[in-house]
Amino acid sequence: MTVQKTRGRAKVRHAAERGPRGTLFALVSHLMRLQLKSVLIWGFAIGLYSAAMAASFTTFAGDADQLNQLLDAYPEGMLDAFGITDLGQVENYMNSQVFLLAPLALAFFTILALAGALAGAEERGAIDVLLGNPLPRWQLVLGNFLATALSLAGIVAIVGALTWGTAVLMDIDLSLEDTAAAVFNLWPICLFFGSVALLCSAAFHRRALAVAIPAFLLFAMYLLDVMGRVSEDLEYLQPYSVFYYYGSAIEDGIDWANFGGVTAVAVVFALLAVLVFRRRDIYT
Repeated sequence: MTVQKTRGRAKVRHAAERGPRGTLFALVSHLMRLQLKSVLIWGFAIGLYSAAMAASFTTFAGDADQLNQLLDAYPEGMLDAFGITDLGQVENYMNSQVFLLAPLALAFFTILALAGALAGAEERGAIDVLLGNPLPRWQLVLGNFLATALSLAGIVAIVGALTWGTAVLMDIDLSLEDTAAAVFNLWPICLFFGSVALLCSAAFHRRALAVAIPAFLLFAMYLLDVMGRVSEDLEYLQPYSVFYYYGSAIEDGIDWANFGGVTAVAVVFALLAVLVFRRRDIYT
């Protein structure tokens, strides 16, 4: 591990001699290699769960009509909160069983990765080594953001491949287009919470705060969205939650306006992290 870090720092140092672009590219490449193990773990963990849910649809679909009749007895708001409309359709089944809750799990990949990017490196006493390459502070912040965004794309690609591959093997009518939309729609919302973690990591000296604040925001926003679905009196709260703009891409396709808007907010938080980190003192 020490040899790999030494080689990575040497590559960053050599790239710095070629200019800012070379430094940033070397940093992103190095960080992605360090995150590769996490990408595989997260991708296969969520992907295998999604694949298992897809496989279970074959045994569940036969009783879907009877179960839908039982669900009619539940309040409509509660069914909306869990994204249940017709469990006889594989798209609705996968949305309610997998993709409605997947952001709650996958967002922690970006939160943990970007919370440790600055505050975590500072606590480990490694940040002075990074900044001594030479490496401008803005590149350290944006390099971590870009590397995590690309690693997140790798995770959702694995989840999509396992989900669709299982559907094909089990002869389930789940299209590649719908599967790709579902997993790709996870990218901006998870990146949003990661960018909040990056901003907290840039502002505070403690990694615990950089994890706790976005984690609290994650569950608080999810609760706001659920409350708005359950109660008409609380519908006004939903626009304050990023989950309101998440939707069900596997059923309705990607809402590109919301997709771009959430991504833009994540980029703004990353740029704010650059400004904050450039101005504060570093503990070594």
